Amino acid sequence: MALAAKKLEYRTVEISPAIGQIDIFQKTGQRKLPVLFDKETIIHDSSSIIRHLEKIEIEPKLIPGGLKEGSLAKIIENWADTTLAKSIKIIFLEELTKNPKLISSLFSNEISDSTQKLFFNMPAKIASQISGLINQKEKESLKLNLEYLSNLIDKEKFLLGNKLSIADISVASHLSLLKFPNSSGDNLKGKGCSLYLNDPSLQNLFKWRDSIEDQLEITNSN
Repeated sequence: MALAAKKLEYRTVEISPAIGQIDIFQKTGQRKLPVLFDKETIIHDSSSIIRHLEKIEIEPKLIPGGLKEGSLAKIIENWADTTLAKSIKIIFLEELTKNPKLISSLFSNEISDSTQKLFFNMPAKIASQISGLINQKEKESLKLNLEYLSNLIDKEKFLLGNKLSIADISVASHLSLLKFPNSSGDNLKGKGCSLYLNDPSLQNLFKWRDSIEDQLEITNSN
């Protein structure tokens, strides 16, 4: 989203689980994604990447210039990349234990049939351990925060001010695991976590995420 907003030329490389991550670690010393390769410069962590892009292409600003809006954007970004991301990832893992078809859509032909079967046959004990990582109160808290966000964007186009910022990008990107956007491809788009997919109170939020992606695609193609 940030690269598209900046109208920078880029190439996306999808990383397969396990094998692809080993390759990334050998090249960067990092196990987590995303990683940006900008000529000889290697940057990891989405926040650091966006700050790097701000230096390369000043406009449009993704970090608001004003002290108040700039600080609020960073607070929302930090919350999205920590608290929100952690809760959503655990709920997504929980969904995988209940929905083996999602595993097949997620990995498509990227992993062997035998590896997919390992996911399909995940022991009930492991599934229960994953479910236990997030308790009911945390789920309720996540749902409530998502509803707050949905209500907010129902009245405003962006989370802060009248322009796209890191606040929007950070929140919108993490929503993909709850309901995959069209940009995820035919195998995944519209799929996700059953508890949230068709929740009426969250549809505004998913439409908002999709509208941001559509806007960036249109802008980037002009």
